Amino acid sequence: MILIKGQSNYNVLRYWIDALAVGFEKIGVEAIVLDVNNSINQQLITTLQMDVDAIISFNGLLIEQKEVLEKVIRAPYIYLLIDHPIDHLARIQNLREGDILTLMDRNDVNNLEIFGLIVNNLYMLPHAAIELSIEPCEKSIDILVSGSYSDMSNYKEYINGQTPAIRAICEEVIENCLADTRKYYIEEFIEAFKKRGISIELRLYESPEFIKMVYDIGRYVYSNNRLKVITALADAGIKVDIYGSNWDCSPVASYPNVHIHESVSYWKTQELMRKSKIVMNFQALLRDGTHERVFAGMAARSVVVTNETPYLREIFNEGEELIFYNFNDINEMVKNVQGILKNDGQRGKISESAWQAVKGMHTFEERAKAIVDIFHDVYPKTLK
Repeated sequence: MILIKGQSNYNVLRYWIDALAVGFEKIGVEAIVLDVNNSINQQLITTLQMDVDAIISFNGLLIEQKEVLEKVIRAPYIYLLIDHPIDHLARIQNLREGDILTLMDRNDVNNLEIFGLIVNNLYMLPHAAIELSIEPCEKSIDILVSGSYSDMSNYKEYINGQTPAIRAICEEVIENCLADTRKYYIEEFIEAFKKRGISIELRLYESPEFIKMVYDIGRYVYSNNRLKVITALADAGIKVDIYGSNWDCSPVASYPNVHIHESVSYWKTQELMRKSKIVMNFQALLRDGTHERVFAGMAARSVVVTNETPYLREIFNEGEELIFYNFNDINEMVKNVQGILKNDGQRGKISESAWQAVKGMHTFEERAKAIVDIFHDVYPKTLK
């Protein structure tokens, strides 16, 4: 295997590739890490043309141009998608017949169909915890929030620049999704046109303006819901520590119980999770999957509080291994958080159960095994 290592926010994907390489090593599969940041073009071409079983990357690195796949990469390409498909439509469209795509949200199968993408070899592969916290440590942070602040006005500005009819549709979709989290912004967008007797298709090269609208609507809904959760915690007087860019420009910056810190590396975030009583997770764009922060927080022996998805309900026990909330019932979420913070015994019990639930199930070693199984399902042969 060749694992492609590139750049990403907070160096997340660089750490993940290293962890995945270790996972392959543990199960006896040889893996070469190709760091595109420290390689010249000829080195990249020579390495990519090696006789290997597969080439793997998170988010489809190096295939922005189809020529890379057609003329350089000979082995099957395993594309581990760890974002929403709308962020990587051009790359996904470049996949060849024998390549493999994995999704971290089962609902993304529907999204691919909506965007007119047909992938022959499609599998579910969730995120994972990078490592387990072997020993418990002192919990000095009540609530940990990590990630950059998204200014909703940036997304609304584009929407407001549309014609009155289109703007009305976008605002209707946003209102529907914020009022009922069961409604999905992409489906609502298409339905809003359909109600008006208009059939639209979301195609990258045919209707990029509609895809841009859908993208901004999704980010607006996500940003609104996340801010709503944090504001509710702040209003309740709960101490919240936020690590990420631009939060000093957010509405919660004025709260004395909200402590805003500069963004830190992914590795530093793992350390902060170990020191946190509660790790907050927000996944408003996911319908049937989960974010890495759920596994990482549980592996850090912290209590993860997250909005629920069917997938999470299948693999974890609510109230025993993590705490679910609903964006449309924030008051209940605040009560649960307050109760957990006050009850050391309950918090300790949940965090220990969470650690046990992740151990041997949701680490990168298990994901390496799953990738091998997926490869054998498509190519029933022995790995080199």
